[in-house]
Amino acid sequence: MIAKHIPINSLRKSNFAGLVNYIVDPQNKTERIGMVRAVNCYSDRPDCVIAEVLNTQQMNMRATSDKTYHLVVSFRDDDLSDTLLQKIEDQLCEGLGFGEHQRFSVVHHDTDHLHIHIAINKIHPERLTIHNPHYDYSMIAELCEKLEQDYGLTPDNHETIKRGAQGKSSNIEFKAGVESLIGWMQQECLEQMQSATTWSELHQVLTDHGLELRERGNGFVFVSGNGIGVKASSVDRSLSKATLVKKLGDYVGLDGTPSINRTNKPSTKHYEPKPLRNKHDTARLYAQYKKEQNEAAISGAQQWKLLRDKKHQAIESAQDKAKLKRLLIKNVTAGRLSKKIMYASVNQELKLRIEAIKKDYAAAYQDSKAKNRRMDWLSWLVKESRLGNQEALEILRARKEGRVPENQVAGVQKHADSAKADVIETITRTGTIICTIGSTAIRDGGNGLVIMAGAAKDKIAGILQAAMQQYGNKLAINGSESFRKKVVQVAMDAGLDVTFEAQDHSIHHSVKPHVPLTSIRSTHKGKGKGKGRSR
Repeated sequence: MIAKHIPINSLRKSNFAGLVNYIVDPQNKTERIGMVRAVNCYSDRPDCVIAEVLNTQQMNMRATSDKTYHLVVSFRDDDLSDTLLQKIEDQLCEGLGFGEHQRFSVVHHDTDHLHIHIAINKIHPERLTIHNPHYDYSMIAELCEKLEQDYGLTPDNHETIKRGAQGKSSNIEFKAGVESLIGWMQQECLEQMQSATTWSELHQVLTDHGLELRERGNGFVFVSGNGIGVKASSVDRSLSKATLVKKLGDYVGLDGTPSINRTNKPSTKHYEPKPLRNKHDTARLYAQYKKEQNEAAISGAQQWKLLRDKKHQAIESAQDKAKLKRLLIKNVTAGRLSKKIMYASVNQELKLRIEAIKKDYAAAYQDSKAKNRRMDWLSWLVKESRLGNQEALEILRARKEGRVPENQVAGVQKHADSAKADVIETITRTGTIICTIGSTAIRDGGNGLVIMAGAAKDKIAGILQAAMQQYGNKLAINGSESFRKKVVQVAMDAGLDVTFEAQDHSIHHSVKPHVPLTSIRSTHKGKGKGKGRSR
């Protein structure tokens, strides 16, 4: 399991109501929302919890930091009961010192891993003091290790190896799927920089890779040719200013190094954001992605200019009409009070007209922004996958190679995925297709249909029927021993004409079952109902 605090860097953006509304929003997905829970609140209704928490936060006017703590807990294990999830949440919050604080949590099933969003009020409901856990990342790591041991959860590595910009860089690479400048430098030139014995040699290595070393404040930064910069110590601690000065002597800039020791050849290498390396050739699709993003940026700027000009023209037209009306009122033979009323009416009409123009402009701008929205690489691949681009889907699915196999049923594919295109709810960033057939949510990870945590028997039966339509009557089960037994029992109870065979290791990259499931056939005709027949 992995738990992570999601900080809000801007106090202005801190919003408990917005966070709760986000985590309870189903987003038109059947499988998104699981267990919903409120703790230390008078009601479990989201609107009541929001009102109660905001009222508590308003009673502390001294705190200047964020009053909301957003914790996300993700699990490798799928088969976790609501009771166990509640215990894990309680122990995490107790360990962080939020045991008596108001909180609201929601379990989500719409990604590749089961996860919980926990919105915590950092203001104590009785003492009205704010609680900010000190070094919470290390506390969270220790709590996760303990919970993994106590409840037999699949362990994760909780050792903090990368901090600060390095950690953010890895996080950005994972979420966006594009190599960062830090990652590129570590791959391409870190060893050469570390082996440099003079400032001239270091500058030459950087020049050969299209980079430049600059002083910034009390440290150094590396800047690429396209203007992207990173702290030197973020690439590696051995490249901090203090370490380099100690090793190479007082800093000598590029202009101060002897030109005789430098080659003036143009750099053959330079940093350019590209997709992270995998077995798929992404060059063609990435070029298409960049082309579309550039076109979207140009189109968006042009439309914004047109909308802005249209707004200004409409306002000027309204002002001219109001000016004409005032001129007419001025020449009308009427009493002073009557003219005053007419002037006020014109001003009010102008004010309402300008407000309407601005409102129309804001709506049109948001519509244009949505149509020309710039996407990161993975979001674009998801969009293309939904449009039926199989190559984009395969690139997404390549991101989860090497992960622990999920609980799933699979077989030799019989029908194409396009048959499910009209019922697709979402596609995750690792290529898992989530669609709804009837009341059953189907999760297709590419090498099998995934069965989620604590799925009811009728849901498992529905997934088995979908698997039979896609793969035929011969299926393989991949997962734990208890999971395999459960699936076989459900198939027998439902009377499905299906044969379960051992998972093909060469195709699905998973270990063979530990229970003798090779060729267990579920047939239910007449008196044989409820029993399986081995052959």
